[in-house]
Amino acid sequence: MTTAPDAAGADRERSDGVSRIIGVVLTVLFGAPFVLLAWVALSSRFGWTSGDPHGYGIIFGTFLALIAGILVAIAVPLVFPRALRGTAYLWSMLGYLAVAAALVVALVTA
Repeated sequence: MTTAPDAAGADRERSDGVSRIIGVVLTVLFGAPFVLLAWVALSSRFGWTSGDPHGYGIIFGTFLALIAGILVAIAVPLVFPRALRGTAYLWSMLGYLAVAAALVVALVTA
């Protein structure tokens, strides 16, 4: 004989699905500006032409990319199931630190 699913378990699955959808939306919402701003900063530093003679692109691009990047690092783990979010936060923050270090090094060595 089969048993009815636990109501609390069904609610937990539903809320997990909702939080994962919110995680995807937030990741896209914060990820697009992050990629664009990081591209502006790095292309200003390593680009072939001098499209940014005063350096405002690399300065503001780096600063705003660091802000958008921390938001992405917080939002990305929400995409994963609840059981894997701790590990996802660890790898997300390590990835953010690596990208942030590269952006700051590119800014300082410009």
